[in-house]
Amino acid sequence: MVSCNDKGIELVPIIKDKNGFKDQSVTFVEQYVKEVGDFSSQYGSNISISYTAYNIAGNPSKFPDYGDFPHAFVMRTYGPWWNEAPSRLSDFMPQNNEPIVSQDYIDVKYHEEVYPIRVSIYEIYNPGSVVRIWARDNSGHWLLLWSGPPQRVPHKPRIFSPPLTLCNFKTKMLRIEFNHSLLDYYTELDAILLIGTTELILPHFGFQNRSISALLQLLGGSGSNDSDEHNLTPEHSKANCDLGKLKNTLYKHCVLYESKSTDKLPKGKLLTKLGLHCHLIPPIEEAFNSLQQFLQEDFPKLIREINLSSTTVAVQCPEVSGSKGSVDNTCGSFSVLPDETVLKILKNLDLKSLCRCCRVNKHFNNVARDALLYTSLNLKPYWNSLDAGALNVLGPRCQYLQKIDFSWCGNYSAISPQNIIDFMASAGCLLTHLRLNCCRFVNDQVITEISAVCKNLKELCLRNCTQITAEGFASLEKLQALERLELYRTAIETPALCSILRKNRQMRHLNLAGMHERLNMDEVAVEVANSCHFLESIDFWKSQTLTPAGVRALTRCTRLREVDFGWCGGMGAPGDSLRTFLTCCTSLEKVFLAALRGLTDRDIEPLLLCRKLRQLDLLGTRSLTPDICLRLLLCCPELKMMDLSFCDAISDTKVQEWRQLYPHVSIKRSFQGGSSHFMRDRPYA
Repeated sequence: MVSCNDKGIELVPIIKDKNGFKDQSVTFVEQYVKEVGDFSSQYGSNISISYTAYNIAGNPSKFPDYGDFPHAFVMRTYGPWWNEAPSRLSDFMPQNNEPIVSQDYIDVKYHEEVYPIRVSIYEIYNPGSVVRIWARDNSGHWLLLWSGPPQRVPHKPRIFSPPLTLCNFKTKMLRIEFNHSLLDYYTELDAILLIGTTELILPHFGFQNRSISALLQLLGGSGSNDSDEHNLTPEHSKANCDLGKLKNTLYKHCVLYESKSTDKLPKGKLLTKLGLHCHLIPPIEEAFNSLQQFLQEDFPKLIREINLSSTTVAVQCPEVSGSKGSVDNTCGSFSVLPDETVLKILKNLDLKSLCRCCRVNKHFNNVARDALLYTSLNLKPYWNSLDAGALNVLGPRCQYLQKIDFSWCGNYSAISPQNIIDFMASAGCLLTHLRLNCCRFVNDQVITEISAVCKNLKELCLRNCTQITAEGFASLEKLQALERLELYRTAIETPALCSILRKNRQMRHLNLAGMHERLNMDEVAVEVANSCHFLESIDFWKSQTLTPAGVRALTRCTRLREVDFGWCGGMGAPGDSLRTFLTCCTSLEKVFLAALRGLTDRDIEPLLLCRKLRQLDLLGTRSLTPDICLRLLLCCPELKMMDLSFCDAISDTKVQEWRQLYPHVSIKRSFQGGSSHFMRDRPYA
C-alpha cells in the first residue's frame, strides 16, 4: 500500500520478512536545543547571560529543582498586568485572533532532522503558559503539532509533553508559543527536548487516527500519573519509558515507512488557507454551507444592530423576522440589501471568512473585496503562512488601509524587503498605525520607504527589528505625527532618536527597553523633556546609561502615567532625583523600579500622593522597610499589584500578613530557588 501526505511526500511501507521489519528496529533520536533562532522577548539584557533566550540551549541545568534561576529562559511579562497598563496595545481586527492569543514565542533549532514523536518542555518556575508547538520543514512550511489553552498549574516543576499530531515530514526547528495571562509570576524554562525518528512510523490502520501519542499513552504514558491533568511528571526519570516499550514491540503496533519526495505543492500557502484566489468565483459547497449557517445564526442579530425596519425585514426575509407573510424568492439573499448594509455586516467577519465570501458568487466577490472592509488588518495570526503571493492579492484591496499589524510575519525568507516596499508603495499612503514587531524583512530600505510614503503615521512598532542601521533610523526624521514609537532591542543611535523626538512633539508612548549601551539615555531624557510634553508612558527598562541627571530632566513630563526604570544600573543611589520626579508626576498609574539597589523609603515616599497608582514593582530594592510598603497599601486605593521579591528587609511573614489584610492587591514574592542571596549573584540580569 502506498499513501501520500498533504505535502506531496510519497510514503512507502518497508516490506517485512518473516522475522518482522526488514530493518528490525527504528532509531529514536533524543536531542536538546542546539541554538535559538528567534524570540519575541526576554527578561535578560543583551550584555548578560542571565534570563536570556539562549539559556534554553543544551541540557537542562536545574530541573528538577523549582524556583527562580538566572540560568533559565524568562520572558518579560506575566499575568494581566501589561494589558492593563496605560501603554497597552489594542488589536486591530480582533476577530482574526484565535480563541487563545499567543503573546510570546521562541524558535529553537536542533542538530538533526527527525520525524517528531515528542516535545518535552522543562518548566522549572510557574509552568502553564505554553499554548502552541509548531514544526518547520526545510522548505518553510509550518505544521501545528499541538495547541491548547494556558493552564493554572501547581507550583512544581514539570516536563510538559503534550500529545502531538502526526507530522509527515522531518524537522529540526520548532516554535513554542506562550500565553501568560494566567501566570502569577514569570515563567522559566530550562530546556526543550525533541524526540523523533529517522524514519516515519505510524500505528496500524484503525488505531485512533493513527496517533503515535495515543499509542504511547496506552504503553505507559510519559511517566505522569493518569489522574494528573497537569502532567507534573513526578517520576521524571521514567518520562520516556513508553518509548522504550514502543521500540521493543514496534512490529506489533506500527508500520515503518520510508519517504520519497514527489512534486511539491505550490507556494501560495496563505492564498490557499484564506481562499485568496478570488478569481475562482463559482460557488463551492464549503462557502455555501458557511453562508447558510451565517444567515441562520448571525444574520438576525446583525439585522437588528443596523436598525433595519421590521417591515422591510418581514417583506424581504420573513423567516428571519418571524413574519408569517408570503415568502419571497429572495429570502436569505443579500442581493436585495443595499451594498452599504452588506458592508456593515461583512465588517464583522475575519479575514479568512471575507476571502471565502469572495468565492460564493460574483456579487459577493465584488462586495467582499471592497476597500472599506480592509481599513484595518491584523496579519499576526497568519505569521506562519503569509507570503509574497498573499501580499500581492491583498494589496489592491487596501486603498483605504489605515492600520496593519505584520508582527511575527515573514521570517525565514517568506517575505522579502522588496515585497513590503511594493506593498507600502501601493497601500501605505493613508496608514496611521503600523506594527512590524519581530519582522526580519524590516531593513533600512523598508524603513526609508515607510518614512517616504506613510506621512500620517501615528504609531510605529519596531520591537526586535535588529536589521535597521543608523541610515534607516535617520530617515524616520521625516515623520512628524508619531504618538507611539516602540524600539525594544533595536540599534538606534542617540542623534537619530533625539531628532525623531524633536520632530514628533505629540509623542505619547515611547518604548526604549532593552537598548544597547551606546544609546545615551540621559541625552534622550533631556530631549523627551524638551519636546514631548504630552508623554504618557516611557519604558527605560535595562537602560544602563540612564543616570539621576536623566531622571531629573523627566520631571517636566508631568502627564506621565507609566514609567519603567527597572534595572537601570546607572541610577545607582538616585539621591533626590527620583523623589523630585515622583513629586512632579502625581498621575502615575504604573511605576517599575526593579533592582534599584540604593532605593530608600524616602525616595519613593511621594508615591503616597499618587492616588491612581495601580502597579508598583520594587523587586530587589534591599533597603526598603515594611513601614513604607504598609503606607502604600493604605494610601493608594487603586493599587492592584506590588512586587516585593528579593526585598531583604521585608520578611515572608509580613508579606503573608498583607495578603490577608489586602486581598485586592496581588503582592508578588519570588520563590528563591535554594539561595536566599542569589540576587547578589546576578547583578547584570
